[in-house]
Amino acid sequence: MAPRSWSAARRQRVALLTVLLAAQTGGLIGLGSCSRKPPRFVPPGADSSLAVMSDSFAVLVGKALEQWESQDGAGAAPVTARLVIDDLRRHPDRRLADRARTFLDSCGLSGEVAGSVDIAAMNLFSRSDPAGGSWPYLMWRDGEIVRHQPIEGGGMRLLDLAVSTGDGVFGADGAAGPRQVAVIYARSSNRGQQPVVIVWRRPPAGKRWTLAQTLGPDSLGGVGVVEFVVQSDGRTGLEARTYRTAAGFDECPTCPHIHRTLRFEWSGDGFHRTSEEAAPSPYHAFVQLIAALSVNDREMAQRLVSDPMLLDNAEQYEWGRSKGLWRVAPGTDESASEMTFFRGRREAYKVRFASRDGRWMVTDFQPTQRSVD
Repeated sequence: MAPRSWSAARRQRVALLTVLLAAQTGGLIGLGSCSRKPPRFVPPGADSSLAVMSDSFAVLVGKALEQWESQDGAGAAPVTARLVIDDLRRHPDRRLADRARTFLDSCGLSGEVAGSVDIAAMNLFSRSDPAGGSWPYLMWRDGEIVRHQPIEGGGMRLLDLAVSTGDGVFGADGAAGPRQVAVIYARSSNRGQQPVVIVWRRPPAGKRWTLAQTLGPDSLGGVGVVEFVVQSDGRTGLEARTYRTAAGFDECPTCPHIHRTLRFEWSGDGFHRTSEEAAPSPYHAFVQLIAALSVNDREMAQRLVSDPMLLDNAEQYEWGRSKGLWRVAPGTDESASEMTFFRGRREAYKVRFASRDGRWMVTDFQPTQRSVD
């Protein structure tokens, strides 16, 4: 029976949870993906004939909900994690990620889950404050035991999880499994989404995972997206398509950028960058031209114009001197063959481009009226 201090609404919710939790033994269909939209209660079908879970378990779930609603995430997260682990132990034949997601959704708890059969990451947060803090956990099967531990990455979104495919299995103690696990998170910034990758390592016969590597915006190239990829040798790798603001330029989140593709291979000591390529574009060519003029590298600058006379004109307008930040006119597409660039508060130039042999270069430019600011 619920405590007398509870309101009628709370008692009704616990009663509903008792019915909902009854359905977990029958394997409810997963109701959501890794989004932060508040989940809805979905009652079991009329044909359900499942045994009702204990009232005490439903009360524990109700108390966890109370803690989340009171913004006590630090207290609610470990309670919720233990409830999830208890449910996973009751369902040894289910995929960890799928079952954890189903349990959270069916109980009205909010969390992002990524993973597979025997290992998963779970990121818990308050559904009333989805942009607030979060508490991530790693869950895995160790033989017939389901274990869990809190991990780094709080306050970020959980996007994906992968295990190392090249480290083999554990030693002769019978504890089989991957030695490394990596998680992709996303951190919000005023420029957009900044990916973060964190790697943990588990030694043979070890019962806990330890932090092995963190790749932040500096390593991954700034703002953009990162994903796990399968390489030609079948091993798991990492690919990032990101950008950072070019020196001397003012770039809004929706402005053209220099996008770079960074690739990493995954070895026994973490991820190592193997290549970095900048996507060719008119905007990239202009940024390179300004950079070359700023350091008086005429040889490099000549590769970026169709006619060397353009460099003499650029010198007359002192493009190589710092006279304010450059920025492209609003609404300009990064692949446009004609762009208007502003410099400082007064100057504006209309610049034309052409692609030759896979490279973009400046073919003409003229001062223009600064009609759009």
